[in-house]
Amino acid sequence: MNAPCNRRRFLTRLGAALSVSGLGAWSAGRSEAAENVTSTGQSLPGLAAYDLLMEKFFQENEPLGASLAVAYRGRLVYAKGFGFADLARESHVQPTSLFRIASLTKPITAVAVMKLAEQGKLTLDQPIVPLLNLDFLPEDAQEWADPRLAEITVRQCLQHTGGFDKEVSGDPFAISRPVKVALGVDFPLSKEDLLRFALTRKLDFDPGQKSAYANIGYLMLGRLIEQQSDQAYDEYVQQQVLHPLGIRRMQLARTLKEDAAEGEVQYRDSKGRTGANVLGLESTQWVPYPYGIERIENLAPVGGWLASSIDLVRFTSGLFFPTGDPILSRASLKTMFAPPKIDGKKFSGNEAYYACGWLTRPSPDSHLPWTCWHTGSLTGVSTLLVSRADGVSWCVLFNQDRAPDGQAYASKIDGPLHAPANSASNWPEGDLFAQYL
Repeated sequence: MNAPCNRRRFLTRLGAALSVSGLGAWSAGRSEAAENVTSTGQSLPGLAAYDLLMEKFFQENEPLGASLAVAYRGRLVYAKGFGFADLARESHVQPTSLFRIASLTKPITAVAVMKLAEQGKLTLDQPIVPLLNLDFLPEDAQEWADPRLAEITVRQCLQHTGGFDKEVSGDPFAISRPVKVALGVDFPLSKEDLLRFALTRKLDFDPGQKSAYANIGYLMLGRLIEQQSDQAYDEYVQQQVLHPLGIRRMQLARTLKEDAAEGEVQYRDSKGRTGANVLGLESTQWVPYPYGIERIENLAPVGGWLASSIDLVRFTSGLFFPTGDPILSRASLKTMFAPPKIDGKKFSGNEAYYACGWLTRPSPDSHLPWTCWHTGSLTGVSTLLVSRADGVSWCVLFNQDRAPDGQAYASKIDGPLHAPANSASNWPEGDLFAQYL
């Protein structure tokens, strides 16, 4: 299956990002879904180019459903759903439909960590392991764990420079059965099981030596948030980040289809696969890949939120164009988007890099000093969030992962979505946010 939040090497992925956001077997009913595309929602005048783009994209790439929201300098100007939320029930995606957002979770977790730093509860250059309550580790763990673990800082986890490389040692989220065997535990695995697996093995490189995309660092950050706030991860994020921005419906996802949230879409694996579940159900119970091949509850701070596209552009709008008290100070934003500290590496010009929770390209002469973005991928899910230096931001969410040519939907639509933004000479006045509280 697709590994949570992307399988490709981080640097390969970063290279691909420079050309896009940075500037099988097919299930029955796919053709029907593509040929009968419907749209819901609304937009302000003058943005028909987005409608045309989405219609053409559906005709050429046959996604099940999608949601697109666009904001300009903090004002929601476009919010529409396309295609099916559930093909069997013939229900259509709404602009408020909830999707699993996969790695679009990482910017949210990063903001929560920055908030704790502002509150004086941690510093980014503190070693993270001593801040975590790891009482679930074996008593003799320190005798055979990698001593470099004690050197990993909070900042390095945020920037994927902590020493983990899932392309080398594997991603614990995507190898549930080997983790189960190695630990001698039963399904379902817990977040503590995944941390125990990762933290009692050798690192793949010295902390700070290079960048390598690794989900385990964000699992550690989630536990850090809980330890330093004395709250559950989702409670702290909701109270300190989401609710102050007027975001009320975001919640953590659940694995099983019967546990779906109200208004949540159905997910479709592009290859239509089923397999033995990892949830502790009867072994004879096979499930569709999006509903039990990996346990999404374990992804909470890594890739586990449910959100609408409107929620996510409300998040970027509130972060960069606050109308009240800002979520983060200007100093914290500057710190969050600073280049990573990598041994022997100097970033220059508009070279892209992974900052604290975001892929980033500096744009010092623009309205904002950076363009930032993130993609997300789970089986049945492909997502993209972009905030450009000129003040245009958008989020597009798909409830299917890959097009017929095998490419992720987020990657395929990434470049084209810049075109209507580039061609808009006069953005319409008005703001649709108030209609979607």
